[in-house]
Amino acid sequence: MKRNSITAVSISVLEIPFDKPIASALGTYIGSDYVLVELTTKQNITGTGFCMSLDRRGTKAVVSYLEEELVPLVIGLEITDPRSLWSKMWSVNKARMRGGVGVHALSAIDTAVWDAYAITKNISLSSMLGKKIDEVTVYGSGGWLSLSDKELIKEAENYRKLGISAYKIKIGGERDKERLSLLKEEMGDHFDIYVDANQSFTVTEAIETAKWLIDFEVKWFEEPVLSDCPWELEAVASNSKVPVAAGENVYFRWGFEDLCQRKAALYLQPDIGRCGGVTEWIRIAELADNYELQLTSHLLHEISVSLISPFECGFAVEYMNFFKDNPHTEDFSVKNGKIKIPSAPGHGVHFSKEAKQKYQC
Repeated sequence: MKRNSITAVSISVLEIPFDKPIASALGTYIGSDYVLVELTTKQNITGTGFCMSLDRRGTKAVVSYLEEELVPLVIGLEITDPRSLWSKMWSVNKARMRGGVGVHALSAIDTAVWDAYAITKNISLSSMLGKKIDEVTVYGSGGWLSLSDKELIKEAENYRKLGISAYKIKIGGERDKERLSLLKEEMGDHFDIYVDANQSFTVTEAIETAKWLIDFEVKWFEEPVLSDCPWELEAVASNSKVPVAAGENVYFRWGFEDLCQRKAALYLQPDIGRCGGVTEWIRIAELADNYELQLTSHLLHEISVSLISPFECGFAVEYMNFFKDNPHTEDFSVKNGKIKIPSAPGHGVHFSKEAKQKYQC
């Protein structure tokens, strides 16, 4: 067995409960789950990867897919060519890996491979990919439909205290205009607002909504229609003066290539736990650069900062922190509206022993 080959893969699940349920146009959530992958090489190097879900319903399926389909494929393989290893996992699974559970599993293990590979080179993942900056701008995210007006303003103000000057809220409820009006009045003109419809509108409804979003100077309109219908997203984008953002539910580079060719979104939002892992993130970012679009992220800000920084198209990462205390061995706190990129070898996103004990189910 070669010195950089994978000898073992450990899979665990971390459950993070919320203090109270949160709701979007898609549904209500009581907590988030992380499927954590830790692979070990013959050199005794550990690489970490993960995917995350808010609905808590697909976790067991992701674990099963990892254990039965992917882990047997990677034992004994070298980590020194992550793209080749990715292809070995994907090629025999492609008939079942069009999206969903299989890609979540692939994303988690691919991220672990890249982490281990960078560690063997004693370099941070961001530097390995060509880091251009040392810290990344974040935007605050939340604005759940379940929040009262008082809670909405408090959340926005808490973000501003961190130096954050942009905030994304959910729409698709009965009081969308009232909530936006309140935010504009309370937060002022120097606080940007994004909105996320969570795929809740028809094309006609989305186009009509975009007309009045202009009145509130909304900076982007996220997932206005079903993500499985890029032609509908294209129709909205071509008839909206508010730029469209999309990508959290898009899989692989070819899904993003379709968005790019259709000019269906100005902001691309891959989720590192869903898009196909670091291997596919790189290809998606290159698409954004080539099409002169803006690259941002969906959740998982801790690792997304390392993946935004190497690309000219890098815009900002989504910041939504579900942890009361830092669960990681590195510091990912927001200071002056930015998160500093870890300089430690690998991507730097490793859960502490205490956090694993606290959240592992």
